[in-house]
Amino acid sequence: MHTPPHAPSFSNHRRTAMTTAAAAQTPSPIANDRTWQDAVCTMIDLKTSTDTPFSSGELAKALRDDRPDFRFAVAELGEFVKDLFHAGSIDFYGPHGRVSPAAQVPRRTTGRSRTPVNTEVFVYAPTLSAGNGHDFEVDIPRPGFTPTALERQRFAAAAAQANAEMVASVHGDGRLCVPRRAFEELSHATGEAIRGGDQVYLQVSDNHDALHLYLSMRPGCTAHNLSPDRGRVRFSAPAGVRSFSGGARHTIEVEGDRLTVRL
Repeated sequence: MHTPPHAPSFSNHRRTAMTTAAAAQTPSPIANDRTWQDAVCTMIDLKTSTDTPFSSGELAKALRDDRPDFRFAVAELGEFVKDLFHAGSIDFYGPHGRVSPAAQVPRRTTGRSRTPVNTEVFVYAPTLSAGNGHDFEVDIPRPGFTPTALERQRFAAAAAQANAEMVASVHGDGRLCVPRRAFEELSHATGEAIRGGDQVYLQVSDNHDALHLYLSMRPGCTAHNLSPDRGRVRFSAPAGVRSFSGGARHTIEVEGDRLTVRL
């Protein structure tokens, strides 16, 4: 049967309108989640099941858009995602049954969003190349609520954790703890991605007055695992270094491709 020339155009417009209307009626995948943490896990599952990289900022935008009733701070969402990552709870599922533990890929903003230029961001991806190629910059809507006093305390604690000072502290059991923040700074400085449960590498300085930590193996180093709870490292004094004193604090600096802890 002959079809008039204008029919396909009319049909396409109608089909587009119907698709748009159907999309508008499709409930958000996080519509029924009870907490913002549940919603974050739902969105991560959707991203990883399709091998799609993401940043915590993208998740925060989706929550602000689809669930404005959720009361959270962007910083605490970011720390929650980091906890999931270090616990080994983020795996990507690609073609042919491939399963890839997430890589935490260091990126910096270019100023295309409200976030200031050169802000350090992590993209979670199946590979370094996928993380580096992902377009992650979004405008996160401002919250539509006024935080309570208790929420302000919670939000401030999350911000403090995200911006923790670069200090290594000695626990009561005599082990030195190098915090997650230090390895995140080193990752951004070197461009090296971190995977959950990765090893970092410890070396004693020639004068035995400092410790050096690397994200990749170097001659003369000993390996230590990033802890699955917080992504930090704790260890006793290595050979040639006197025992650490409980309660002591030591400065950490990023020097090229390594962290240096001054003893």
